[in-house]
Amino acid sequence: MRSPSVPGGLTRRDAALQVFVVASLLGLIAAGQHNLTMRATDGDITLLHALGMGMPYWYLWALFVPLVAGALRRFPLRRKGWLRAVSLHLVIALGITLLHSWLEIGVQQALGIRHGGFGAFTEVSLRHALWMLPYGLLAYGAILGGLVAVDYYRRMRQEQLATAALGTQLAEARLQALRTQLNPHFLFNAMNSIAMLVRKKENDTAVTMIAGLSDLLRYFLEERPPQEVQLRDELAFLERYLAVESVRFQDRLQIRIAADAGALDAYVPNLVLQPLVENALKHGISRRVSAGRLAIEAEATATTLTLRVRDDGPGPNGGTADRIGGAGVGLRNVRARLEQLYGSAQHLDLSPGPEGGTLATITMPYRSRPLGAAPAPA
Repeated sequence: MRSPSVPGGLTRRDAALQVFVVASLLGLIAAGQHNLTMRATDGDITLLHALGMGMPYWYLWALFVPLVAGALRRFPLRRKGWLRAVSLHLVIALGITLLHSWLEIGVQQALGIRHGGFGAFTEVSLRHALWMLPYGLLAYGAILGGLVAVDYYRRMRQEQLATAALGTQLAEARLQALRTQLNPHFLFNAMNSIAMLVRKKENDTAVTMIAGLSDLLRYFLEERPPQEVQLRDELAFLERYLAVESVRFQDRLQIRIAADAGALDAYVPNLVLQPLVENALKHGISRRVSAGRLAIEAEATATTLTLRVRDDGPGPNGGTADRIGGAGVGLRNVRARLEQLYGSAQHLDLSPGPEGGTLATITMPYRSRPLGAAPAPA
């Protein structure tokens, strides 16, 4: 079970350890300086005397850190009313400095260190407090400033995390909205195809297509679908989708899917290829009288993944504005999702194929794990 947290994101135990280490370092420095002074004045140069004169001062201030933190919470230093807060902290600093001196003298006398010539214990403590007052005020101010800095960092860090979380939520909401727009678009086209088969009284074909469509619907209607999936899963879905479309095209559709072995493990946006394939079927294959060819290819390097969808239809010059500029719902969504996920590191291009038809090419970063996933252990 972790200790309660304190400003700055540390646990109380970690914060106490840091304060102890700092106090120890400052105490050792003070002890070393006192030992050098004693050597120069023929005083007590024993280690116990040096540590007794240097360490208690800073250890006691370390014990007072929670008290200063409490005073800061009670009287925060803000732009409005800062003069009153500073005045109150000055009074508190005077009181703590007096108490600090009284305890310091007590600890030193318990260690056998005497302050000769000062008289009674109370008088010694008071004179010591007056002598050390500037240093005490400086120590209180340093602790107060450190606590203010830590609190400022904590609040700034919380704002940064809140802003980042809001940005992530907005990005996920936008991606989900784009995906939601895509689903009705695909379903509308599929239902139109089924209606066309029914009008032609090709009922068996329509039933087969409905059965395939129901399988796709289960995939589409996932409650929280992942934004990215492995390419092998994307191609598996695409094969089911093309099985439905093949019923409509019958023997007029020839399909080839080829992917590098290394490309299959790469992560791609969920349903990134289906709109491109749908575009090729609608504007390419369906415009041919004879059988048409559809090819889906994937190539990978160490840093880049390239996806291609090509058909042997009339090509961009014979297509519509949707085909040339990607103004259709599906293509607009693909472009928007790629930009949302990968920024300027991605590119979608529609161009004439080298042997006619149209070639759609997606270039994106090669990712071995989805966005936001923790790095694999070394």
